[in-house]
Amino acid sequence: MGELGGCTSLYFVHDPQSGLITAGQIPGFLKSIRCELVTFYEIERRRKTAYADLEKISPPQAFAQYAYFDVEPTLYGTYTTELKVTDSSAALAGATGFDFKQIISATATATDHVAPSISTQATDDLIWSFLIRQDAELTSTDHASDPLQRGCYTGPHLQLPELELFADGQSAYAPKFTRILVNGKKPMAAWLRDNGALLSANYLSTASKADSADPSQMTYTFTIQIITGLEGKYSLVATHYSPTVEASGSLQQNSILTIWINGPGAVTANAAKTGGAAIVPVAALGSKRNPMYVYTEQRPKEAAPPAEHGKERKKFRVFRRDEAPSVEGPHIKGYLLVPPTVTPPMATPNP
Repeated sequence: MGELGGCTSLYFVHDPQSGLITAGQIPGFLKSIRCELVTFYEIERRRKTAYADLEKISPPQAFAQYAYFDVEPTLYGTYTTELKVTDSSAALAGATGFDFKQIISATATATDHVAPSISTQATDDLIWSFLIRQDAELTSTDHASDPLQRGCYTGPHLQLPELELFADGQSAYAPKFTRILVNGKKPMAAWLRDNGALLSANYLSTASKADSADPSQMTYTFTIQIITGLEGKYSLVATHYSPTVEASGSLQQNSILTIWINGPGAVTANAAKTGGAAIVPVAALGSKRNPMYVYTEQRPKEAAPPAEHGKERKKFRVFRRDEAPSVEGPHIKGYLLVPPTVTPPMATPNP
């Protein structure tokens, strides 16, 4: 109680790195988060490639084996860890009361009741925010560039089947971090992978992209709360004076982990929450807003060289792509650069 009482001062603050997670556990815990996320990122990238290959043969089989969440490799992911401690110092609780009884007559009494209460509370909150590249690769401690053994496992480079086993905690190659278990049994990387497969049911292989629901972002928050306290109570029953004194103190610690996983549409999804994302229709090919360009090469305007051995020599100039040759004059040869396949624009029906 003395420590709790001291925490309610502006000159005495509490280090949140105590209790459930201590300062010595923080580096290992942060490495566990990093390795679980990188394992998930790499599995999703490998699944995306395998899905594209198998979909050409059997879309149902591709979805059954390689359904994935489209993690955008050009974006960062992020996660935060928050440690919060709330101290309530020793206090007189609401049950504290002082009753004074006065006998007025044989049939009447008067009672004066006084119930003072006082309490103080201090909250200390420590938040760490981390960026993590979503194109990160799972590294082994055997790698030459890892002299401090910061890698996530020991062994050779893992292919997709072995990565799946590693995520499930069944690989022959030992992890070099403490696995984070969801529901006490499934490692977090495998849990994220399975949730990504669930979200893809309304996105992969849909008949029309216009009615698909693109999974743009996954956010998960895990909160662990511990409350400890101490309470004491004293009562005295007497004819005229009946005091009741109760004192209590408590300490509450919250450990919060929040993870953001971003897909290709994460930026648009966040803008859509405030009405800032618009659907821009694609103009028909060949229209004014989407024209077709043909670059041509033409004969330079210069004197022809003398003939050699009875043969006429022709000299042509090679234009760079960034040059814009004039379209005037005879066309020698045309090069269709954009698009590779020419499709005439659709006719606009009359109203």
